[in-house]
Amino acid sequence: MNAPKFLALLTLAASPAWGCDNPFGYSYLAETIKPGQVEIVQWVTGRIGRDLGNGYDARYRGFDLKTEVEWGISPNEQLAVYVNSRYFERTARNGLLFDGFQIAYKRMLSNPDTQDWGVALYIEPGYSQVSSKNGAHRDQLKLETKLLLQHNFGANDEWVYAANIIGELEHETATHADTVKLKLTQGLARAVGANWYLGAEAILEAEWAEFNNHQYTAVLAGPCVRYQRDGFFVRFTALAQVTATPANKGDLNVTKKSPYEGRLLFGYEF
Repeated sequence: MNAPKFLALLTLAASPAWGCDNPFGYSYLAETIKPGQVEIVQWVTGRIGRDLGNGYDARYRGFDLKTEVEWGISPNEQLAVYVNSRYFERTARNGLLFDGFQIAYKRMLSNPDTQDWGVALYIEPGYSQVSSKNGAHRDQLKLETKLLLQHNFGANDEWVYAANIIGELEHETATHADTVKLKLTQGLARAVGANWYLGAEAILEAEWAEFNNHQYTAVLAGPCVRYQRDGFFVRFTALAQVTATPANKGDLNVTKKSPYEGRLLFGYEF
């Protein structure tokens, strides 16, 4: 083997496999984990500043706590189980409440490591008993479906772009009330060194009650970061409302959607 070919192979072997590490807090990648691999992740999603009906409540703090266990079941399939709770700090209610659970299945249709675009389908049925908006108790069945898109690019695939097209149906068993949510998430990040990703995410989200009663449409955006080392990882995204309709505080809607959100995830792959 001549020297140029040897150096090229050596460089390729030394380059990190960036594409399998998700740098985003809200956007999913199309890739699945390897068969037999297990990942345990703790999610903490915080929301602040919602108006609960008595004016702008700066004390409002809502936290969604989610423990996830996911494992690869084939080269292009994975399963995940989520167990959830919620914590609220506001004038009317304080405390940690068990919320419910979800089971998720993801199937990769196109691998972004071998194709220009990675594509995957994701389906997640679940049960919830605590409202994320006000802490009210209710029994709710949920079904979330996602089309996941991923594009890795750059000299060593150090850039990753992800887009998720999401539809969610929520049904309250007591009142038979239905809620429909549509979301589009996008994220762009770049690997910086062997352990870090830096990037940004944006989310367009809309909600309807009973399929035809529009509640809100909001756009949120903010930075994201990921650190990883020896199987351990932590990632964080901070989002702020950019615009919303109907607006009730400047260009924002603070009654239907918190103006500020943040999501911290940390876990271990083995």
